[in-house]
Amino acid sequence: FRVENGMAAIDGDMEIAGVAGKAAPVRLDFVKPGGAATGKLLPTGQVVDQLPLPNGQMIDVSLIYASHPNAFLRARDLGLSGTETPDAIQANHDLMATLEHLRRQAGVKMGLAPSEDKVTLTGPRIGVVAEPQAYVALDKAAISDDYEICTRMISVEQPHRAVPLSSGLCLSVACRIAGTLPHQMARPIQDGQPIRIGNPSGLLTYGADVRQENGAWVADSAGVYRTARCLMKGMVAVPRHLYP
Repeated sequence: FRVENGMAAIDGDMEIAGVAGKAAPVRLDFVKPGGAATGKLLPTGQVVDQLPLPNGQMIDVSLIYASHPNAFLRARDLGLSGTETPDAIQANHDLMATLEHLRRQAGVKMGLAPSEDKVTLTGPRIGVVAEPQAYVALDKAAISDDYEICTRMISVEQPHRAVPLSSGLCLSVACRIAGTLPHQMARPIQDGQPIRIGNPSGLLTYGADVRQENGAWVADSAGVYRTARCLMKGMVAVPRHLYP
């Protein structure tokens, strides 16, 4: 992004799924996104916890609160590839029931509610994560495996067609915390590197600045990339007596 002759230049190579063309990238940062309600980026203090499935077996989960509380699960632990369409996930009633069962347990474990029946629909959300892989987006575009992590998000008991903004921020932070399930599934990510998230609608780009302080993980910021675009052009009539 730059200014030329007093005007913003918007040319660039940044693409956003669902938005036509390319333009200059702009990162919008959310400062100190960790633990707004619980005060903790990792509500349990662990990068991986375990929750019981309806059949009593245990499943790994990473409980992260950055901008919004999310419970991240490995796709393969649920018998998924991670590239399923929202409709396919919604049609799998047993899977949806299992995810809701786990979500309510996660809400209690994260300290968001005293009991499972008190966990609200809004949080935590479920994020099913997988390694980068090729798939076909909802608009039939072919997506290669050239990105950092693949996810399918469940929001308000509905498989999301993309990624909710706050959950994307949380996932980008989780990818930077060593040992979490998103970190395990993601390609190696360097400081300052954009994090491209594969979702049903294509790729969305996020970023996160995360560090350790006295043995604890701290998220300094999480950001989402948007594109600079011209929103309006106009002319203003100036009275002649005001001319220099």
